[in-house]
Amino acid sequence: MSTVLRARSISKRFEGIVALDDVDIEVEAGERVGLIGPNGAGKTTLFNWLLGVLRADRGKVELDGEDVTRLPVHERARRGIGRTFQRIELFPDSTVREHLLIAERVRRGDGRLWKDLLGRGRPRTDEVARCDEVLALLGLSDMADEPIERLSLGKGRLVEVGRALMTAPKLLLLDEPSSGLDRDETAQLEQTLLAVHRERKIAILLVEHDVELVRSFVQRVYVLDFGTLIASGPTQQVFADDAVRKAYLGDLV
Repeated sequence: MSTVLRARSISKRFEGIVALDDVDIEVEAGERVGLIGPNGAGKTTLFNWLLGVLRADRGKVELDGEDVTRLPVHERARRGIGRTFQRIELFPDSTVREHLLIAERVRRGDGRLWKDLLGRGRPRTDEVARCDEVLALLGLSDMADEPIERLSLGKGRLVEVGRALMTAPKLLLLDEPSSGLDRDETAQLEQTLLAVHRERKIAILLVEHDVELVRSFVQRVYVLDFGTLIASGPTQQVFADDAVRKAYLGDLV
């Protein structure tokens, strides 16, 4: 099994406050990995550094063996990093299919995106086919022409996943995808993500506060506390760790 993501010695300070302290993390091809920790643990900082949104004070990140530490966000995306957002980042007046179509044109980088902004970019047959394939995988085919504003929060989360999948990622970063969802919606989200994983066999790094979702979905987990990695390993083993219980899980397990 090859390593898709390898990050080493990640350190970041904000005005003297340690956000990340010498953190190492790896994700293998096709693996489902969790990243948990209390609020302020450094999860968002780590995510943003992996994506290229932030610059670390020290550290190195490799994607499929290539050093991408100095590459900007769009170059990392083109090399295979996809993401969703904790707060949904969608255009309410656009349809589900239009969101995926724009992501497809960004992936192609063929200069047609400006036509979308002018309303003159007619989709090609192959573009529509790729969109419909992802819509079917996510169970959104019957909503393809619905405006985003008519969708439930749970369906909106799936559109974000679909938009990320259109970029053909090797690694999918999921930023608290269950945020705002009820128990039934979270269970549906999990089943859909498992179906995506089986079909596409992409690696997934999940940041999530829902302990039960993490426990049932990921194979391995990293735990951050005050910017320090305090535990890592198989999910059930980490959840049984006394330091993890004290720092994060408490009475939840």
